[in-house]
Amino acid sequence: MPAISVIMPMYKAKKTAMYSIDALLNQTFKDIEVLVVDDCSPDDSYVVVKEHYKDEPRVVLIRQDINQGPAEARNRAFEEAKGEYVTFLDSDDGIIKEGLEKMYEAAKKFDADVVHTTGCFFPVHKPDVMDIMSVPKENYLPQDKDKDIPGEATLLTQDFGVRLSNWLNGTYNGNVWGKMIKKSFIMDNNIRFASIKMSEDVLFSFECLMRAGKYVILPYKCIIYRMIGESLSRGRKDVSYMLKLLEATFSGNDKFTEKMNEIPYFKDNPEDKEKVLKYVNDVMDMIYLVPAFQSVGEDKLLCDDRTSELFIEHFGNQAQFALRCFFMKNAKEPPAPSYLIDDITYEGLNAQLEMYKQSLK
Repeated sequence: MPAISVIMPMYKAKKTAMYSIDALLNQTFKDIEVLVVDDCSPDDSYVVVKEHYKDEPRVVLIRQDINQGPAEARNRAFEEAKGEYVTFLDSDDGIIKEGLEKMYEAAKKFDADVVHTTGCFFPVHKPDVMDIMSVPKENYLPQDKDKDIPGEATLLTQDFGVRLSNWLNGTYNGNVWGKMIKKSFIMDNNIRFASIKMSEDVLFSFECLMRAGKYVILPYKCIIYRMIGESLSRGRKDVSYMLKLLEATFSGNDKFTEKMNEIPYFKDNPEDKEKVLKYVNDVMDMIYLVPAFQSVGEDKLLCDDRTSELFIEHFGNQAQFALRCFFMKNAKEPPAPSYLIDDITYEGLNAQLEMYKQSLK
């Protein structure tokens, strides 16, 4: 049984995946397996990688029958992983040569459920460079996250209220790469990636933070993260993109609520759920919704039938109010999520809207 299972979703990544796999095989820590989950790539990525590593027993290829996204690819790998610990690397990223060794040493020292490394490096943007490990270190840009981290591996407090407060202050990054997690902890707590359009890694990391008994902070930057290509978070600014952002926000709220309802801390402290959802919405608003809305404009969004359909699907008979608020506030805030208005009547909402309109005069 390997000590570490590294999970790598792959989709149309034949130009970069082998460099990422090689970075893992060249680690100073050798007792690993690399689970490459091809998410039904339409090109020959699976065939190319399979042929290249046919004589490397540490590389295990898994192929999804249908394309389901990185969340389900990672969930599939959980079922196949044989390692005591699991960690993650995307198929276009790199990892410092001693990265796995450093994380595993900290995990064994504390018998940790989770080891959380402090961020990553961003190489200077060079889309033509497929081998991310070839970028000279002087071109790395450190990730500006994980504030106030101690100078050595430290066991985090088991006071979940303090953990939550630090998370809300942005102290801990929400990425899954750069974290090593005991597989038995994942399976025993039934922690899985949610099939949502954005921030599935943030939700997964958040659940680990709020469940783990032994959570270790390791002040070490080991991941080399590539920022290229289009994704929902870096897509074009049109109506379709805006609607995808709204749908991602709504479904993200629902999944965060669902998960918090299962976590013991929030059963005892239900008032803190609202703080979490407000923080998540504020981040989505600041980074994605406001810039997209300002680019798309109100008229184009209103003219698309899918806009009203989306609000009706999520808010039901409160959809009209939520939609009107969204436009009246000019996307300075996303529409009030359902958890804030479920207990208010539709008539009451319209009365509040009228008061809001009067306040604008």
